[in-house]
Amino acid sequence: MSYQPGVWTLLDIEGPDDVASDLASALAEALIEGQGWYADFRVSADHVVIYPGRSFRYTIGDQAGRNEAVEYGRSVGVPACQLDWGE
Repeated sequence: MSYQPGVWTLLDIEGPDDVASDLASALAEALIEGQGWYADFRVSADHVVIYPGRSFRYTIGDQAGRNEAVEYGRSVGVPACQLDWGE
């Protein structure tokens, strides 16, 4: 996609589990729609995936929850090759 840069930035953030919902909300508000970006992180046994305006939280290993997050990512323009996060 032409709007995606050739150089990426990774931010590694650590914090207490009880701020995960606040972090997800802040990221969902900060991400720009139509750019094909998402953020993700883990909280205990859960994986949180955030898109502009929306987030998903599912237990690692929950294939239905993962599929829902992946399908939504595809629907908002995230390239399929970037929706291959590990569990």
